[in-house]
Amino acid sequence: MSFYLFRLETIRTTHRRGNIPDDDVISFSVVINQADRGHGAALFQAMTTNSVATTDDRKPDGALAYRAENRLNMSERWETGPFEIAPTDHVGVAYTGTNTSDYGLSGLGTQQQDELEIKILNVVFKKYVGFLLGYGVLDDIAGAFSQAFDRAFKDPVGGLIGYQQQGPCNGPVFAGQRQFRGSDLDHLALGPPAFTLYPGTAYPGTRFTETYTDAANHNTDICGHPAETDVTFAVFRVPFISVKTWARVRFPGAFLNLGLGKLVPPRPSLSVKSLLGVRP
Repeated sequence: MSFYLFRLETIRTTHRRGNIPDDDVISFSVVINQADRGHGAALFQAMTTNSVATTDDRKPDGALAYRAENRLNMSERWETGPFEIAPTDHVGVAYTGTNTSDYGLSGLGTQQQDELEIKILNVVFKKYVGFLLGYGVLDDIAGAFSQAFDRAFKDPVGGLIGYQQQGPCNGPVFAGQRQFRGSDLDHLALGPPAFTLYPGTAYPGTRFTETYTDAANHNTDICGHPAETDVTFAVFRVPFISVKTWARVRFPGAFLNLGLGKLVPPRPSLSVKSLLGVRP
């Protein structure tokens, strides 16, 4: 078995969805064998046409992405994993963007923003796993997943947290997923990606980029040109698990000299790999 790390890297907005800069709730999730193993979400404010938000600091035209919030086995810089993955394991990477700028969501309290992000993450997981069960593992479910997400989030803020709608251009900007077998990951052609701000990311990896449009749910008469977005995520193979490194990522600010057992509630047995999220 091998260890893999997944990172959301770049959101490139070729065309925004609304008539004013988008405030997009971005989510990124990794599902392994139908279990939610890692996720995060955040509100990316003022996404304009031809703007770039990125964790990949090689791109001089991009602004650093907002840090990931409401995280499970994820760092603030949108890295989830490393996970121990067997050749027969099924791995799914799902990511979504939902415009909320017509509601002035940035003016809502932190609690309401968190509530919306968590509900979007929950719906993403349920929809994704539901299609895996209905269509079969490694079937082409991308179109069905995107359509289901569109239907679920026609009114993302009003429908989920009851916030009064202020305009017509809210809704899904993109929804995508990519599936792998563990053996697919083992056979990826990996190289040494270059980073300036994050020189510690020296793991061999590769990037995947897809282009998305919201044309299927976009009212061009009211909102103008359909949204177009390029989304890039990366997969890295981690050669070994450093307990010191990943404990600091999982438990930022914790006093590790007290021992890992002090970081979680008492339990009959404790697996270090499970504590660090490497295994379920």
